[in-house]
Amino acid sequence: SIGKVKYSRIKAIPETKQLLSAVNEVTPNHLAEVIKILPYEGFENLTEIISEMLKNEESYTKVPFYIDEDGEVRYLYADAKIQAISEFNGKEVIFEKFLMKPLDYFTARIEAEKRGTYFFYQMKNTSRVRYKSFFSAIGKQKMIAVISVFRYGDNWIIYALGGVDIIKLPFIDKAVDRAFYRRIRAFCLYTFETLEIKSGQAQMKELPQKEDEEKLFDTP
Repeated sequence: SIGKVKYSRIKAIPETKQLLSAVNEVTPNHLAEVIKILPYEGFENLTEIISEMLKNEESYTKVPFYIDEDGEVRYLYADAKIQAISEFNGKEVIFEKFLMKPLDYFTARIEAEKRGTYFFYQMKNTSRVRYKSFFSAIGKQKMIAVISVFRYGDNWIIYALGGVDIIKLPFIDKAVDRAFYRRIRAFCLYTFETLEIKSGQAQMKELPQKEDEEKLFDTP
């Protein structure tokens, strides 16, 4: 967890401006960052593969992300149902209803677009999100998950940010931050593992050349 957008490692290059702009609109007070670098060779169809994966949100009801103290396995989403699918300005738009415990049901708008070796995905809540039916913990359009996939030299960059602007109460702040961060991590690990299987690759190149890394990422 990096806390705020200003602490993200990615630089504002053309391929990341859309992602950073979308997250800044939410002004999150909790933010998780995940970076994965793959070789272009062997993953030439990466944008097509990841596009199909990310649009299958209903499959995430089967992805475990932690086990409760009482031994119960929690899943990325307890329920996910597509409500409508449309096209708008070259983007595929999906409206979906989710249950993400300990939060209640909420609706979200998902956008996905692909241009050559660039792919962008965004999910943002369109309804308030209540905490255990007690009160609204997250306002409309105040929870977002974004992913940019693009070619950078001889590598693919998969860069993800998940952010939420949540009500500042000690007990709920900590509980939702923990659940939210763990979900982002589980979501990304599941995506990366599935990519490896679909691409038939046993080994993944983790880092680009040093000079490319310095151009793309800020030093912590």
